[in-house]
Amino acid sequence: MISFDKERSPPWFFQYIENYSHIMLDLRFNTDSVSVETLNFSLDLEFQGFEGLIFYIYKPNSNKIEFDILDHRTVFNNIIKNLHIDIKDYTSSDSLDFILIPFGHFKEDHKFIPVIHSGNVESNYQIFTWSPSLLFKNIKSIIKIANTYDEIVPLAYLDRYYYQFNSSFKGNKTEFLFSLINILVSLEDMPDIEPLVSKIKELITKTNELLFELCQRSIPLEMINLLKELERLKFNVDNLSKEEIFNWLDDLLNIYADKV
Repeated sequence: MISFDKERSPPWFFQYIENYSHIMLDLRFNTDSVSVETLNFSLDLEFQGFEGLIFYIYKPNSNKIEFDILDHRTVFNNIIKNLHIDIKDYTSSDSLDFILIPFGHFKEDHKFIPVIHSGNVESNYQIFTWSPSLLFKNIKSIIKIANTYDEIVPLAYLDRYYYQFNSSFKGNKTEFLFSLINILVSLEDMPDIEPLVSKIKELITKTNELLFELCQRSIPLEMINLLKELERLKFNVDNLSKEEIFNWLDDLLNIYADKV
């Protein structure tokens, strides 16, 4: 178990995701011999024994945020292509924080097997998990609870290695996706960050479609009403401003938070 100190700052996104269970891939690339301005790479994320959605986010350079959501219900392996970092903002002594937020269920016998593809550039990584302090959140305690990241040690698996999370690390509830989108809307106001409006609209559309598919079974009436509201938002999202999308999601959270 580690606590971040002066030699290793917390991920830039930490203040926004400390209430979500999440995985941090601390990626490192040997860029000493790289002659191009941009390093392209891809990431294979194999989750055995997990069913749900996975949100990822990282900063390829100082003023850009990349993110998307993956459907991990019918396949074991998601390949995230077209990832990149700007070499001018990165040296071999730096690391790239690649954050994964799972929404779903981990079975007891699960395996997480990440693989980085970076061409001729040498790469390696460490993996850490974060579980939010629900005690602090629920009782509003004045006692400071020093949450820490847990480093996950790889285990041998045939001709490769895999990672397994302990019982305290659980996937987030699916409805927490709505509050995550609200967070992304607030990031739009960060100084020196490229506009996120189009990417947020794409995320809302994709999230709504996946959530509809997840709910193809008997569901409570309140959930049906919520899904109808989300469908309305989906069909109107291209015509709405950032503030209107934010207010719409905020209203849904206030109305349905205690009902579904």
